[in-house]
Amino acid sequence: MNAFLARLVTRCGLLALVAGVVAAPILMGCDITKITANGTSKLFVRAAPGLEQHWDYELAGEALPGNIVQMEGLLRVVPENEILVTNAIKLYTAYAYGWIEDRVEQLQMENEYAQAEEQLERARYMYMRARDLAKHLIALEHEGFDEAYEGGLEEFEQWLDTEFEDDEPEDAKGLFFAGYAWASYINASKSNMAAVADLPFAVALVERSVEIDPTFFNGSGTVLLAVVATSAPGADLDEALPKWEEAMRITEGKNLLVKVNMARTYAVKRQDREMYIRLLTEVLEAGDINPEARLQNMIAKRRAERYLQQVDQKIPRAPEPTPAPEVAEEEPEASEEDAAEGDAEESSEED
Repeated sequence: MNAFLARLVTRCGLLALVAGVVAAPILMGCDITKITANGTSKLFVRAAPGLEQHWDYELAGEALPGNIVQMEGLLRVVPENEILVTNAIKLYTAYAYGWIEDRVEQLQMENEYAQAEEQLERARYMYMRARDLAKHLIALEHEGFDEAYEGGLEEFEQWLDTEFEDDEPEDAKGLFFAGYAWASYINASKSNMAAVADLPFAVALVERSVEIDPTFFNGSGTVLLAVVATSAPGADLDEALPKWEEAMRITEGKNLLVKVNMARTYAVKRQDREMYIRLLTEVLEAGDINPEARLQNMIAKRRAERYLQQVDQKIPRAPEPTPAPEVAEEEPEASEEDAAEGDAEESSEED
């Protein structure tokens, strides 16, 4: 193809080159729009760190909606492009958690519950869109997701073990994002019992992802599993603690959301005020410890600052012990002998 274009330029000039470029896709049966969209996707891979390493929370948040719409547009052209699908998932989950749910928490603190619910509904939609995109990502290489789900949890777990038995590192991506987005939707839908009933399926996806690659996405899978182990009804906190320790080890302390989530779940469940304050203070005092995840850690610091303000609400101070009332010492009653001696002394004084 390059030789063909070179000959056109040499023999016929620039006009022929333009005509050749326009005609080539037609002659070769290609869709120039799809070629352009697929080529653009590679640019996003190289450009992604620009957002992940950004230092301005507000600016990044204002840019994300436009990026989401752009991804949706490109996916209309090339819906099977894994890079674009993955980028769309990341954008939806990042915006829902880092900005919309942040706004929900602020509104709840201000007792603006109706507005908070409106924002939470937006987050739910974005998490479900991300989950569906992740299911699509999985389906590009693996069939049977919906059928396994309809067969119940045991069949779904068997499907995960069989379909992903090769432990291909690339598979950790779709499994994690499907489980993470699904679990996030459930967390935002706690009053919906039908949604809550699906939590074991979301957890199974993340568990399989962590088995394949526990470090994927800054170890976020290990964090989610620790949160679930702590927050589930009847959770055994002694059994949950090793999961937090594993998350700390996997992330090497560079993912500050580990400490934020441990404070808001584990420390609160234990009513350990000292741990709660210590973890959140460590987050706020941490420097730029992981430039590759700078924006994620800025979100963690923003949450930590808010949660520290709520310490008395989350873990009230233990009441000061009430001092025992002082009891006045009573003078001992005089014995009969002492009384007799006293009477004798009084009698002699009278004489």
